[in-house]
Amino acid sequence: MQLTFDAEVEAFRAEFVAFLDTHLPHLTETGSAFERSRSSSHIPDWARQWQRLLFDNGWLLPGNPPEFGGRNATLLQQYVHAEELSRRRIYQSFNPQGIGIIAASLLSFGTPEQKQRWAVPILRAEITASLGMSEPGAGSDLASLKTRAVLDGEDFVVTGQKVWTSGAHDADVLLTFVRTYPDAPKHKGISVLLIPTDTPGVVRRPFASVCDKDDVDFNEVFFTDVRVPAGNLVGELNGGWRVATGSLGHERAMLWMDYVNLLHALAVDFEPSGTLQRDHYATLLMDAQALQLLGSAAIARAARGDEDVPAQSVLKLLG
Repeated sequence: MQLTFDAEVEAFRAEFVAFLDTHLPHLTETGSAFERSRSSSHIPDWARQWQRLLFDNGWLLPGNPPEFGGRNATLLQQYVHAEELSRRRIYQSFNPQGIGIIAASLLSFGTPEQKQRWAVPILRAEITASLGMSEPGAGSDLASLKTRAVLDGEDFVVTGQKVWTSGAHDADVLLTFVRTYPDAPKHKGISVLLIPTDTPGVVRRPFASVCDKDDVDFNEVFFTDVRVPAGNLVGELNGGWRVATGSLGHERAMLWMDYVNLLHALAVDFEPSGTLQRDHYATLLMDAQALQLLGSAAIARAARGDEDVPAQSVLKLLG
């Protein structure tokens, strides 16, 4: 395996490094620069400014076209972009589902109006978004969801409940999966709606995780006769399963890199003490290296046009 890049990719890296060296917020700055994100849909003001700067210069999602925060970068160029962010421990966004799943889904399946009204503001950190998928009886089995949406004139009327909705209490809009054709086979009766969280009838109830009572990111979300304009339908009516698989595909493509980066950061920060910890630490280093090599091989295959979607899921699981 050759873990090197051609001159064009390295020139792309050098340009991004120069941008970071010039524009990256410094720790010497005071005030709100130190504010932390409260949830996966809360972006502090300083981070909104940073994300907007990345977008405006084509460095937020370099694989996108310029009008959507990128520069039509190749897959290997996107890889070194992520690598340089990782080296500096920089988040692309404190609203990762917003840019990585929801905006990406809108760019794939949305209308031109939806892209400008919703995707661009999400990418520029003007609004934040959460993903309304899981329900009390439909977690890993998304196709079993029961939240209903009935077309009534120019609106859908939505009734039901979501759970585990990360960051919903801080989000401006939810990309929500609803059942619009209850008599169809369960994979074929689903549609997708953009639901602003300030719509009457939407109630968000955040709750703590098992890790810490102060770790409040998950939400229950209740919809009671919520009226949503028909123009907020993403993709085709009853064609939501295609949007769902596309949404998760956006998430998985390079998600393994996030796990590699976390493992490498842990390896740098952690100092093992005693035989047992040193043994665990050695295993961690080997696992991180194995994930890095397997992921690099997958990226190389994809760059040649041989994308293996099941392998991306395996890499996510390994990570």
